[in-house]
Amino acid sequence: MDSAAISKPERPPRSAAATAAVALVAAAFAASYAPNFVDLYRSWMGNASYSHGLLIVPFALYILHQRRDRIDPARLAPSGWGWAVLAAVLGLRYVLYQRNEIWFENLSILPALAGLALAFGGRHLLRWTALPIAYLAFMMPLPGSLNMFLADPLQRLATAGSTALLQGLDLPVLAEGNVINVGTHELEVAQACNGLSMLEAFAALIVAVTVTVLADRPRWEKVVLVLSIVPIALVSNILRITATAWCYHQFGTSAKFLGWTVDDIEHAVAGWAMMPIALALVWVELRLMGWLVVVEDADVRAPAVRPLVPMAYGGVAPLKPAGKDKPRSALPGIDPE
Repeated sequence: MDSAAISKPERPPRSAAATAAVALVAAAFAASYAPNFVDLYRSWMGNASYSHGLLIVPFALYILHQRRDRIDPARLAPSGWGWAVLAAVLGLRYVLYQRNEIWFENLSILPALAGLALAFGGRHLLRWTALPIAYLAFMMPLPGSLNMFLADPLQRLATAGSTALLQGLDLPVLAEGNVINVGTHELEVAQACNGLSMLEAFAALIVAVTVTVLADRPRWEKVVLVLSIVPIALVSNILRITATAWCYHQFGTSAKFLGWTVDDIEHAVAGWAMMPIALALVWVELRLMGWLVVVEDADVRAPAVRPLVPMAYGGVAPLKPAGKDKPRSALPGIDPE
């Protein structure tokens, strides 16, 4: 048989009209959601807690690029259901706009993109783009109600954990609400110090690393790593607050280092120290999982052991493989070999 006949089917040619239609729909989508993109951009630039949103789209494109081997152009087929999904999303968006539900209106970008993927390439294209589209959720600032709901528990946990660690270091510490008294100095664990903003950025980074750099690791390791995002972020924040309180006790709030006071460092720099601490903890976690669980290579197998059978006059002898019977001797008990 000719090798060309069984080769992989080539990518079907795309007509100029189809390319123009895709470009036109993409431009219409961008123009329709332009106010929402502007609102998101202002949130990223105006609030340091959400500045990581600037990196989410490039990360999503990188994830899409890493999954390029999963796309088969020959299986792409437009689907009318995609246009139905897009129409439903746009109708819902109109209702959200009338009710001034800005956060949900911004969130509608994700199902709209999914509808376009289904419309242009069918279920195959949707499966290929589903993970990058879902990852775009990290670019959305948390709604105010959810932010307030999570802020208070995180503040209390950070205060309690830091106080316990400082007491373990034999420092004179007393917690009053969200204020830690270290000797004669007060350290307030405010909402900006609850670690929620860094938790969002850390979660976005770990998910991106899990589906790209660590894509070949066992699935259970990736699940454990994702589930440990919140504990690692919380521990990192506790270590940061503990280090700040220790500096307050040792040097005071007015001591200067390279022109920065301890108070300036606590407000401007210490928050970003959570990220390298968290990444160091992730490295330790991966090493521990590698030490505790050893995956044996399936190709390395123990040599086969032939079972033993009793001999007629005592002792044992290996059982001969089937199909390889030797000739029998005419005299009993005598082996011709």
